Amino acid sequence: MKTLIELFDFNKGDVVSVVGTVGKTTLFYQLGKELKNQYNVLLTTSAKIMKPSDENYDYLYTCMEDYLNDRISRKKGLTVLSKYINKENQKMFGIDDKELELIINDYDIVLLEADGSRNLPLKGWKNHEPPILSRTNKTIGIFPIDMLGEKISRDKIYGFEEFQSFLENEDVVNNEVVGRICSHLNGIYKNSRGELYFYINRADTAAELTKAFKLAEYLKNYCVGKPFDFKICIGSLIKGDFYEY
Repeated sequence: MKTLIELFDFNKGDVVSVVGTVGKTTLFYQLGKELKNQYNVLLTTSAKIMKPSDENYDYLYTCMEDYLNDRISRKKGLTVLSKYINKENQKMFGIDDKELELIINDYDIVLLEADGSRNLPLKGWKNHEPPILSRTNKTIGIFPIDMLGEKISRDKIYGFEEFQSFLENEDVVNNEVVGRICSHLNGIYKNSRGELYFYINRADTAAELTKAFKLAEYLKNYCVGKPFDFKICIGSLIKGDFYEY
């Protein structure tokens, strides 16, 4: 087993974009908490995120102007930043390439939540998604293993029409469907940059862990390098167990 930091081989200077469906936000903040023990870390978004609870940051800035005015006095730690916030629904809106350039040198590592799925477990990517910033040198795609074997239905999929590109005659999510999500040019690695990781999440039970390793074997044999060369990781954020396949 590995730690999360070992799993994704974090190093000073990394700019990491996290894409996919459920589990992104949990992974995002867990990585921040672990990385801040070694690095000065920025958590931000190029999409949208909900305003985090207090335990998920040391410093919170909900607009760029506030951050730029305070950057000299700010101490090291875990910082969460957005371009601005909708105070009615507490959604924080993402920064762009130009804004990242203004602040990137303040940090050792930048983590970006770079996708949205409205809390649905499956996704088809629309034309403008995902918004990957140009400084990204690692892209982590997340897939929940508990969706393997589930019936395909509109209520589980964000971007249902776009998701049809990953189907042939299937009516359930099988290894082949996941393989197409990883391999299709409009799939999970659309717009991706740098080193690619496929993180199979929610391997919380022995049965789910077995399914995850079987899926990993299929992806390794039939999908890696065709066309995207990605590393396969498996884990349970609940148990804190992580594996590199």
